Amino acid sequence: MLRIADDIESVTGTRLTDIIASLPQWRQEVVMKYKFERGRRESALAFRLLQDMLAESYGMTRDISFDIGEHGKPSLAGHTDIHFNISHCSRAVACAVDDVPVGVDVECLGRYSRELAEHTLSPEELARLHEADYEGMSHEESADLAFTIFWTRKESLLKLIGTGITDDIRTVLHRYEGQVEFSTTVNRSRGYVCTVATMKPMKQH
Repeated sequence: MLRIADDIESVTGTRLTDIIASLPQWRQEVVMKYKFERGRRESALAFRLLQDMLAESYGMTRDISFDIGEHGKPSLAGHTDIHFNISHCSRAVACAVDDVPVGVDVECLGRYSRELAEHTLSPEELARLHEADYEGMSHEESADLAFTIFWTRKESLLKLIGTGITDDIRTVLHRYEGQVEFSTTVNRSRGYVCTVATMKPMKQH
């Protein structure tokens, strides 16, 4: 289950301060590490989205306890059967909740550069990027969209398997080919791409 909130710019000032104050202490500390209001808003609203989804789907209160893993990854205390992942960018926040491990990444369009693509994509992916031709978009816009889709797939996969960005980011999609399902949402009018990654169920023999 995925939910995206892309009206986050309207949450400012006192309203944002109140939301931050209502979060668990450990999450408040995460939020306040951001120097500027924009980053604090994204971090706070992504977590609030998670709280809302847990309340609506599982009847959990907002003061539910979380366990924090050794790498700082939170999990629901006493609910090992419920998995979640959150992500945020300046255009939107996203949360995925599932009964299997899940990864989600949301990114703004407009980050593409040739240098970044060459550093993060495999030769095969670069070829597909250069061939990208989306209807109604220029070559540069098509390359940017294709790159952002690749990026969100890689990042959501890395968040799913719990390694974060590593040196093998070029080949990570190839190494897990056939093992992972991706669902990608493109919102060109709001300027973002969001991808959810989950492991495919094992085939029974």
